[in-house]
Amino acid sequence: MRLISTRKYFVIFLILILQGVSSCFAGTETIQRSDSTRNDDFDIKNASFLLPQAKPPKKYTSAVFLLNIFTPPDWTLDAVKTPMFCYAGKYSLGSGFNIQANVATMFVSTRICLGPWWNYTSNNFHLGIGYQAAFNYGILQQFGFHTTLTGWEEQPSIAFGYSFKTMAVVLRSDMYVTNALYLHEGGYTVPFTNTFINGYSFTMSLEQRLVKNKVMSVGMKWSYLRYHILAWPAFPVNSYYYAVPEVQLGYNF
Repeated sequence: MRLISTRKYFVIFLILILQGVSSCFAGTETIQRSDSTRNDDFDIKNASFLLPQAKPPKKYTSAVFLLNIFTPPDWTLDAVKTPMFCYAGKYSLGSGFNIQANVATMFVSTRICLGPWWNYTSNNFHLGIGYQAAFNYGILQQFGFHTTLTGWEEQPSIAFGYSFKTMAVVLRSDMYVTNALYLHEGGYTVPFTNTFINGYSFTMSLEQRLVKNKVMSVGMKWSYLRYHILAWPAFPVNSYYYAVPEVQLGYNF
């Protein structure tokens, strides 16, 4: 019941956000007119987390996300109804560079990413190129399982963004290259050490001013993968690639 309730509230929250976002696309002219009547100096560039842009040195920004991932029926007997929780942070190094890291977890499945990004801005257009290392960790001690998974991946990425006054649109693409995975069960370890391309993904996100200087984001992600950390116990039987859609809700600190 708790899993079903969690998903119900997630869907309600998503509908409310989408209703608010839909009003933002009434037209650029409407947005600009609304912005001109504001008596504050809010600019999405200063509050955005997703925009690939250079920040002053030693500046740290962060955001939290709920990731609702729809795994293929072939991977799990029952659809996973609990979203993953993700915390992400950026630390600026200056000259357009920063270090980005994020942790996405659902207790039994965890993925940690860390790596550098280079960012460039021209007026309202933004470009980012990144390369991260990812550590996957899964543990399952229920339902007769005593299994854990550990593994390493590389994740090259590219992102494009455009910023308005109070909102921003970001398009991002990622590739996932698996270097090694290890399944541990019953005192035995099964290694998968042949490097392979696990797949790729495309994400479209919209950031919108929520209140004062706080920003909310909603994103749609489509992945084409051999496995996903959320459904890692099915990895040994996955010899094909599957589409994995995902809905992301974020809040910037």
